Amino acid sequence: MRIGLTCHASFGGSGVIATELALALASRGHDVHLVAAHAPPRLPSRSVPGLTLHEVKNPTHPLFPHGEFTLALASKLAEVGSSLDVLHVHYAIPLATSALLANELLGAKAPKLVTTVHGTDVLTLGLEPAFRPLVRQALERSHLVSAPSAWLARAAADGLELTRPVQVVPNFVDGTRFRPGVKPPGGLPTLTHNSNFRSLKRVQDVVRIFERVRRAVRCELELIGDGPERPSVEALVRELGLEAQVRFSGETVDVVPHLQASTVFLMPSEVESFGLAALEAMACGVPVVASATGGLPEVVRDGITGFLHQPGDVEAMAASTVRLLEDAALLQRCSSAAREWSISHWQPEPVVARWEALYRSVLETE
Repeated sequence: MRIGLTCHASFGGSGVIATELALALASRGHDVHLVAAHAPPRLPSRSVPGLTLHEVKNPTHPLFPHGEFTLALASKLAEVGSSLDVLHVHYAIPLATSALLANELLGAKAPKLVTTVHGTDVLTLGLEPAFRPLVRQALERSHLVSAPSAWLARAAADGLELTRPVQVVPNFVDGTRFRPGVKPPGGLPTLTHNSNFRSLKRVQDVVRIFERVRRAVRCELELIGDGPERPSVEALVRELGLEAQVRFSGETVDVVPHLQASTVFLMPSEVESFGLAALEAMACGVPVVASATGGLPEVVRDGITGFLHQPGDVEAMAASTVRLLEDAALLQRCSSAAREWSISHWQPEPVVARWEALYRSVLETE
């Protein structure tokens, strides 16, 4: 098939999974075209057989001093789309809206439109009165709509009052790349967090959890990622006198070595549509202590691959982390279970095959 994918070219989960899907589809012999503002971070710098990157030029003008990405993307999708069978957009706004504009330009030559919602696009932006009609129209007019978790599929359908079903197609992790490593002997346990440092990630809670854990067990904290909350997180680290124990690693393309060196992964988010960062940690054999919110309970098995608590319950999350660090047998059981769960339920092959079948199904519809 000739398949187009478009995503936000960011370190966020939607950009990561769209890139991984594009690479997997190309490896299976499809003609894949990835459309984005620039090369997404997980896209290899080398040429990939079967995969073409189309970068979106976003010209500025006195009327649009920062450019107008929605319109620029629509023009690029119209340019690329006439040769595609299927266009799969990863994020409802503004990507699906751009795709609809492109399809209007292409008319009978337009590819079938598949839209995957990833969270913010339907949970917050999609419910804003200024955007809700556009998001709802984009989803209603897509040939297929999907979400990575059953929770998000229900939230999207209910919140936007959709008249059509939302398919659940989970994210995945490559267990041959994300796998446990050998930790050097004698080092301190490392707590790890990886996110885009937005307020709903509650990164300050990560620091507060770490501060409480350190009262019982000597350990370190590594914070991977960057974003708007980083200055306030850095200020809290200074306020608590933890500068020597906390490492800010910034946005990192290859997170595998960092996860392999981790002992416990922390994800105390206000909400998560899926929790891809947690899944990648589990594939590396790292137990996860997280919030029992959104799609996370579908990914993290409470008491088996880690522990789940209510968002904001810093004390409970710290206590579960201390349990893992003080009980070597429990830590090993959760580590092994996390790896086994990721390998048995979240590998690329069945998910990519499911996408191929779904693409074929939309091509068969009028």
